[in-house]
Amino acid sequence: MARWKLIASHYLNVADEEWEYTEQSRGNGRTIRKKFKVPRHLDVNDPGCWTERWGPKGDEEGCINVCLEGKGNPGDITFFGDPTPEMLPLDEEAEAISASFESKWKYRPEEFKDGYSQSLVEKFQGELAAAQAKTAPVEIPGLADLTSMIGELVKQNQQVIESSSRRV
Repeated sequence: MARWKLIASHYLNVADEEWEYTEQSRGNGRTIRKKFKVPRHLDVNDPGCWTERWGPKGDEEGCINVCLEGKGNPGDITFFGDPTPEMLPLDEEAEAISASFESKWKYRPEEFKDGYSQSLVEKFQGELAAAQAKTAPVEIPGLADLTSMIGELVKQNQQVIESSSRRV
């Protein structure tokens, strides 16, 4: 078995999920159909997505269990691809597979309450701040002289404006 419980909403590649594009040909009036494989959105808060339920009717709770092809229970959703850090392993095989990705993820769901994507944003912001701190300010030759000349020009313009307003 290789089963996981989703602890956050996911878009996962599953076998039966596809999107159909249709259009009517202007030339001959026939319908053109194209089908595309798309990931399925599994929302942990949506009871319609739950694969396991418990509790009294009307006050049910549930979860979404996913598995690799041919390695789950009958109600599990089969997905293709790699597991994510926000999938909780439910058996030894899933634990071994998840452990093989530990160095790649560099993320622990317990450490980040806002989720994996937010942890990536925070990581990139930290890297950007570090890169900006390392870069030295660019020195442009003659820039100080230019700014002082612009300051003098502004003063002269102000004097011209004041003198012309006195004449009127």
